[in-house]
This record gives sequence, structure tokens and C-alpha cells, in this order.
Amino acid sequence: MATVLLALLLATSFPSTSKTSWMSPQSFRLIIGMTRIEALRALEGSGWAVKEGRGKDQLVVDYSDDKAMTLDFKRERLRSVRFELFAILPEIRVAFIEQKQLLQKAHGLPKKTNEKSVVIYDDRLPNIIVVLSDDPKSDHGQRGLGFLAVRYYDPVVVKQ
Repeated sequence: MATVLLALLLATSFPSTSKTSWMSPQSFRLIIGMTRIEALRALEGSGWAVKEGRGKDQLVVDYSDDKAMTLDFKRERLRSVRFELFAILPEIRVAFIEQKQLLQKAHGLPKKTNEKSVVIYDDRLPNIIVVLSDDPKSDHGQRGLGFLAVRYYDPVVVKQ
């Protein structure tokens, strides 16, 4: 019995303490440029509920109450994936630092900018941009909430 419990315990994946490790296309088996059908198969095949976004070229996955993912398509090809996280101000700042460290480990130093709440990787495809909104004077900030967005995208605009 103890052996079975130990095996079950070792086989069970433990929840991650990371707030942002899910914020990459690879976590969902998505690749910028894949077809809409391939993206839907990848998401629905992993059990994610997909719903229409603001237009016919947008799909949304509600990851949880405070997390979402938005997919944008051009000509039926995945052009961008945007990951969105809402949290209280101190937590959202920690999440921003964590995401910067994860990206730096994977891709090296980002582009130098004067913005302390923006991280840009535009020397690769897909481009990556991370934006932190933690202004306590904003509408959300006055309620103690912040927003972190991580977007992977193809910068080439496809003419339709």
C-alpha cells in the first residue's frame, strides 16, 4: 500500500508556485503562424474551452478567473497570442519580475527601453512584449489591482 501511495505521489504533478510559467505559446502547444484549425485542435485536444473574441479573427481562452489568453488570426493563421493576468498590486509586480527573469533566461537580455514596465524582444520571431500596468491612480489600481500582459506576435502585417 505504501509503495502504491508513493508511486501515485511521485506521478502526480505538483501545482507550480509560478504566476507566469503558463504565459507562453509552448505551454498550449501553439506556434505563431499555425492555421486556425491547428490552433483549435491543440487547445480543444488539451481540454481548453475556446470562445469567440471581439471579432471573427479572435479567440479567447479563460484560463481561470484572473488569467486569460487571446489569440488573433490573420488570413486564418495565428498572428499573436496574448496572455493576461490580473492580481493585486504587490503580486502583479512580483509576477512581472518573474516573467522578465523567465524570458531573460530563455532569450537573453531584452531591448533597452526607458520604460520600467515594458520588456521587448524584437530581434526574433515571434516578437515578445511584456507590459505591466500597476499604476495605483488608474481605475484598476484604485481598487488595488494590476494587469500583466505578455504578447507573442508576428510583426509583419498581412494585407487582406
